[in-house]
Amino acid sequence: MTKVLNFLGIARKAGKLTLGFTATAQAAKGGKLSLVLLATDISPHTKEKMERLCRAYHIGLHCIADQEAMGRALGKEPLAVVGILTPEMAAAVEKQLLAARME
Repeated sequence: MTKVLNFLGIARKAGKLTLGFTATAQAAKGGKLSLVLLATDISPHTKEKMERLCRAYHIGLHCIADQEAMGRALGKEPLAVVGILTPEMAAAVEKQLLAARME
């Protein structure tokens, strides 16, 4: 999972992420979102809302790490929701997630 979190730091510097529920939801509704990453310790209510949104807009969704780890990887406070804006970045993250699950 460390590789995924490191990659998110690079994607943030490239301006290819949304951070937080509101920004990610707006990007999804605007058709600009390719993938959503949630913290494993996100509140059930927020998780349900984001899952519903992702289903409605046909966006992939994964739970990857706790809020502390996600925030630390992105140089922020604890963070529960991250959106990836480009299909290329989303594909790279999904590839890394698959590799991490196979280890």
